[in-house]
Amino acid sequence: MCTRFIHRSVAAAALLVAASAAQAQTTAGVVDSAALRQVEIGGQWFQSACIQCHAVGAMANADFRLKWSGRNAYDLYETIRSQMPQSKPGSLTNGTYAAIVAYLLSVNGMPVGSRRLSSDSLALASLRLSFPAASAASRR
Repeated sequence: MCTRFIHRSVAAAALLVAASAAQAQTTAGVVDSAALRQVEIGGQWFQSACIQCHAVGAMANADFRLKWSGRNAYDLYETIRSQMPQSKPGSLTNGTYAAIVAYLLSVNGMPVGSRRLSSDSLALASLRLSFPAASAASRR
């Protein structure tokens, strides 16, 4: 029970960080309110469907960014869609999986875009993942 409380506390803190980051990005450039809402929904779904197995910290760190940097968003989307939730892979809607991906990208420092992240495979495949921390680390 204590572990579940800790996971939920960490997840709640990560949602606040993501919301703050998304709000800061709004002042830095044009961000679609639907895209911001998608990140928020993705965070809610992460809380309800993913947090039982994945702590937010395990999904928002240098290891995650290193693993996914340079790959395309479809790779991440398809990995999640085909394997999660572990008890019923593929059981969420395509839009829900896209929202979870948008949330994970946001908590890893990718800016929220000028429109929602699509669940279309071609659109996702055209989006290369480039995380700010991964970029800075690769220059050293």
